[in-house]
Amino acid sequence: MELNNFSDFKNNIKNIKSLILVYGQEKTIINKTIELVYDLITQFKEINVLIMDGEKVSIESIINACETTPFMSDKRLIHIKNANYIFENNALSNELSKYLNNIPDTNILLLSSYSNVDKSGNLYKLFRTNGMVIEYKKLKGENLQEYIQNFLNKKNKIITKSNLLYLTSELALCNENIDLELKKLVDYLGDKKTVDKIDIDLILSKSIENNIFRLLDYIIIKELDDAVMVYNQMILQGEEELMILSMIFRNYKIMYLLKIYGENYNDVVKKYNIRDFALKNYIKWIKKYELSDLKKNIKRCYEYDLKIKQGELNASIAVENLIIELCA
Repeated sequence: MELNNFSDFKNNIKNIKSLILVYGQEKTIINKTIELVYDLITQFKEINVLIMDGEKVSIESIINACETTPFMSDKRLIHIKNANYIFENNALSNELSKYLNNIPDTNILLLSSYSNVDKSGNLYKLFRTNGMVIEYKKLKGENLQEYIQNFLNKKNKIITKSNLLYLTSELALCNENIDLELKKLVDYLGDKKTVDKIDIDLILSKSIENNIFRLLDYIIIKELDDAVMVYNQMILQGEEELMILSMIFRNYKIMYLLKIYGENYNDVVKKYNIRDFALKNYIKWIKKYELSDLKKNIKRCYEYDLKIKQGELNASIAVENLIIELCA
């Protein structure tokens, strides 16, 4: 059985036999899925749940774990994290697939990975045929928007379409647990029913990538005060000045390349691993610049980076001066 969303998994959890594989990029939902599988073990969980690391296991250790009888319980769970390492090891995955045809039905083997796994081998096919495979791709676009809307609906919170789009774009760049970020937002609102943009800005954790995009937004529209405000927020959050400079530098290089390639930008997107949301920002930004302007800004970034590394300028002063020049 192959599934690709949490609702389908919950509807089929009673059909779980002995083999479960859960993997993908969406850590939040993978962890929720793992929790529900753990809940299948209702007695002496500290004894009947064994956690192993896929990077360190051997076929012998897995077989020994799977052959162990549950202690005063109907079921025992063996959870192997980082299972992608097992799928990458052809010898191990082939031996394991042979053994798992005879795994005791009193035991559940759960493999989990926060990255993709090899679907071409016998092990994946065995889990798909004899067990349950759940793939959670990174929530984005309309799927992420729907997820956020459903979360807020359950909490009786109201959000306008424009603020929902803004919240979606913020969480698309967020490296944190999405549910945790939404819970923080709801807790902050308290009895207040409506989610406003200022609530989102005040509560959501900002990744450095997220903040760099905010900073560049203000730089490009020449809003110096707001650009400096975002920069100061980043410093208060513990970001290093040199890291901020290197991120600004990187983004201007990407803009320059996208401007050169025009609509034929696929190679740039692949090289810099540019996500859809980021690409939309870049396309919007490069319309504001001539190619010569982008070259000048890249040169400015390079010169300030060099002055900091040669000890000619204090890093904080250098980045502030750069922001001022970019906004001029």
